[in-house]
Formats: sequence, structure tokens, C-alpha cells
Amino acid sequence: MPTLKQQPIPKPFESHFAKVGIQVKPYASVEQFEKDLMVFLQRNHVLHLSLCKDNTPRSTPLEYRLDGMVFYVLSAGGAKFGYLERNNNVSFSIAEPYDSNADYFGYKGLQAWGTAEIISKSEHGEAFDRAFSKLNCEEILEQLGVAELLPGMNYRFIKLTPHRIKYQNPREGIFRVTWKRDG
Repeated sequence: MPTLKQQPIPKPFESHFAKVGIQVKPYASVEQFEKDLMVFLQRNHVLHLSLCKDNTPRSTPLEYRLDGMVFYVLSAGGAKFGYLERNNNVSFSIAEPYDSNADYFGYKGLQAWGTAEIISKSEHGEAFDRAFSKLNCEEILEQLGVAELLPGMNYRFIKLTPHRIKYQNPREGIFRVTWKRDG
């Protein structure tokens, strides 16, 4: 059962938040927070996946699809798979652009920590096909003007299961809320 931790507003921020019209939502339930988080996740589609192998970090922007609170990335290759084979612990972030000079508290973003699983079309055909269908990946192909995945490529899903998410979006009343998958 997921849990939430909502940090209190630091004393120096209280008067400033009031002055600029920010009212932080107190979350009474995990479900209430997840609903607000899902609004943010559904209006965005790119995450920055951070990996580490042999003390060498790597960050890659990738398009994602959602299945509840699990993220899927479809990819045909890249060095990220070598990293994931050595270390499936990941972090990723998602943020919306904002101008801090115009509105310092206009930022919207999250950090997540979890694990990754590779679902290969060649090795896990049925699981790959189920994910492809469930995530409506046909839309991606339509946008590219192709009827099917290009042959000769090693298509894989990276299934990202976050164990912890920290989300902030002060203008929408969300300030330093941490969601944990298993308490």
C-alpha cells in the first residue's frame, strides 16, 4: 500500500506563499495525491532517465507511456541497455518549462527512484505484444506514417517501476510531497 509524506512549508516561505497566492493542499489520502499526480503525468510525455554503470552516469530524454503508476519506454537500441544490464536501479525526472524570472514558484516537476525491467520483442514476444497493445503504441506508428515496427531492429520496452516519487507544483498547491509504493 503506497504512503505519502508531505513536508510542511518552511516558516520563511509561509508569508511569501500567502503574498503570491499559493495555497498548499493538505492530502488526506494517497488516492487524492495520485489523482493530481496523474494529471501532471498525462499532460507530459518525456522523462529523463538516469543510469549508472561502472561509476559512469548517463541521462537520456525518452518518451514514455503509462500503465497506472508504471512507466514504459519503447526503444530500438542505445547504450542505455548495456547500463541496465549491469544495474537496473534507476532514477528519472519529468519537468515542465518555466521562467523563474517571471514566476519563481511556477516550477512543476518530479524526481523518481525505482527499478527497470527490459521486455524484448525477440525474447519476451507475448509480453512485448501485450504491452505494445495496452499502451496504444499503434498511435506512434501512425504518427510516423508506418504500418508496423521497422524490421531488423531489436525493439524493447523499458518498464520503469518507481518505488519513490517526489513531486512539486506549488502553483497547483503541491509542495514537497513524497509518494512511496510500499510504505
